[in-house]
Amino acid sequence: MNSILKISLLSGLLSITVGCLGTPPAGTSLIESANAAEKTETNLEELTPRHTFEYKIINSMLKRYHYKKFELNDEFSGQILDQYIKQLDPSRIYFTQADINQFNKHRDKFDDYINAGDTEVAVNIFKKYQQRVNERSKYAIQRLGQKFDLTKDEEYNLDREKARWEVNATALNMLWDKRIKNDYINQILSDEKPAEVISKLKKRYASMTKRTNQIKSNELFQTIVNAYAGAIEPHTSYLSPRSSEQFDINMSLSLSGIGAVLRTDEEHTKIISVVPGGPADLTGQIKAGDRIIGVGQKTEKSIKDIVGWRLSDVVNIIRGKKGSTVVLSVLPNETGLSGKSKTVKIVRDKIKLEHQAASKRIIEIDRPEGKVKVGVIDLPSFYIDFKARNRGDAEYAGTTRDVKKLLIELNKEGIDDLIIDLRGNGGGSLSEVVSLTGLFIDQGPVVQINDTTGRTDILRDNDSGVIYNGPMAVMIDKGSASASEIFAGAIQDYKRGVIIGETTFGKGTVQTVLPLESYTRKTFDKPLGQIKITSAQFFRVNGESTQHKGVVPDLSWDLPQVDGDFGERAFKNALPWRRIDIAKHKDYKNAFGAAAIQQARTNSLERISKDPKFKTTVDRVKLLVDAGNEKVVSLNLKKRKAKREDFNKQLLVLENNLQKANGLPAYKTIKELRDAQEKKNDDIFTKQPVDVFLNEAAHILTDLQKFNIMAASANK
Repeated sequence: MNSILKISLLSGLLSITVGCLGTPPAGTSLIESANAAEKTETNLEELTPRHTFEYKIINSMLKRYHYKKFELNDEFSGQILDQYIKQLDPSRIYFTQADINQFNKHRDKFDDYINAGDTEVAVNIFKKYQQRVNERSKYAIQRLGQKFDLTKDEEYNLDREKARWEVNATALNMLWDKRIKNDYINQILSDEKPAEVISKLKKRYASMTKRTNQIKSNELFQTIVNAYAGAIEPHTSYLSPRSSEQFDINMSLSLSGIGAVLRTDEEHTKIISVVPGGPADLTGQIKAGDRIIGVGQKTEKSIKDIVGWRLSDVVNIIRGKKGSTVVLSVLPNETGLSGKSKTVKIVRDKIKLEHQAASKRIIEIDRPEGKVKVGVIDLPSFYIDFKARNRGDAEYAGTTRDVKKLLIELNKEGIDDLIIDLRGNGGGSLSEVVSLTGLFIDQGPVVQINDTTGRTDILRDNDSGVIYNGPMAVMIDKGSASASEIFAGAIQDYKRGVIIGETTFGKGTVQTVLPLESYTRKTFDKPLGQIKITSAQFFRVNGESTQHKGVVPDLSWDLPQVDGDFGERAFKNALPWRRIDIAKHKDYKNAFGAAAIQQARTNSLERISKDPKFKTTVDRVKLLVDAGNEKVVSLNLKKRKAKREDFNKQLLVLENNLQKANGLPAYKTIKELRDAQEKKNDDIFTKQPVDVFLNEAAHILTDLQKFNIMAASANK
């Protein structure tokens, strides 16, 4: 099921106050419908009248309180069915076209089912799914008893999201023959013995049936409702009582994890991002794009294969007591799906504010006019210690307080320019981004929030004066989201500084969590769940939304990109970009003009074309991105091995080019390189060299300041 879960992720939450919906009419009968899905014998718990009641409550709340106004009609009914099928079988490897044809008989009826609280058809589609999973499990185990021809020139397409449905079981068998062979080759390439591989894969395929048959009624109901919620837009979801408890734990950080955002990607659990300062981040060995293929406790011997597991099951075994150790088997994104896995041990812990805190450094760049001191503030998130602030602690940790302190220190150290580095900053506290912006502008609006009623509130910086008044740049990338986009957008709108890097994530909506029990007078012996609903949208000072488009930098580099859209743009039904009225504000008086930015771009391109470090870094990024973009793989073992060896050779050459450029000795083998990387990551707090992008951003900022001075002199 294609979903995202956050493990111990610090996040800001904006709430709204809403009235009671009252109690829906009692005793509404279910719609009688011919069930298109053949009923299958399973151990599935039946849904209860409580679920029917919840369904109606959720329907009413979504219609009334969601920011996006939608009509639950026959057309939207088809989108809900598509979403439900996609949740169950995203890779199109279980259902046949004949199954889909049967389901489609209900295509224009799900609106009627939802209005009546009827889950019967959805439940029976799920039972058909269980049946198909059981059939595939048995077939795969039986196929493992036969020999594989690893010399045939066959290929397997890993990306099946848009593939056609196979017509029948015979066609599915042919697809699964390739799928099983690919799983076998992947394990062989990880240096496992054939007998061990067969045993491991038999357990994997057997667990498919076991996990599917263990799904409880609340979990199934959550899946059914989320087909409806997810069809509206991607950030709206229903949380079952158990999921609600886990969500509350995440928000309070009272249960320890690894600090990562995970998502199902085909049969793998993919790391979307790591939380700055979290346990995974501190190992230095876990990165966005990596795939978790095994999880164990304490030792490597305990690792269980988790390929094909539901995301919630993976999260449950990753979580644990603070101080305990979880062991992950990780397939690095940089080696592709044909690469070799590595084992990473992580000590579970809560996300600590001191590990997310802003930090500073000064880099010196050599210029024709002499050395220039550029201050850099690295900001991993927009954080605040609410508990310390509420109890009156004068020294509570907060983004604005910490950055203000760092700016005062940098001013005393005599910096010429300043860079705020927001790369990878996924957001956080809304109040902190408003007050932080105030350190650089002298009063004025920072962000506009448009709610479900159409009303727009403007959040302002009301403090006069600034802490830093000199030239500044903000570095962003595709991982910069939410609060980061508000800050970068405000700096750009005021023309207060130059924005450098990649277009941001594009997350410009606000979610509110609403407990269902607060919207009914009816009581149940078991708790109800919650709805996480999109309730508002952010807009910049210039009236443009940060939603979908994100913040587009003033200057960027032509870097290799992962196939497909990223961030909010990857969701087909994400809320669209739009514009509202401009919030009145005054542009910064020493703004960098369009001519200066264009000249700085020209200078940058010329400079990086002569910089071996920059060129080699981009070539390395391209190699890794190409590996991560791999969609079709050979099922010829000899060719797969040759491709991996070729990748390792190219990577070794590029790494040694960087070593040479930095005046360091070359690595003799790929193993020596891997060992050196792991050793380097042992101490994450060791001072790291300045990356080429940060260094070039410093040059760009200095160029802009130079052009401004020249333009001012010419105008006198």
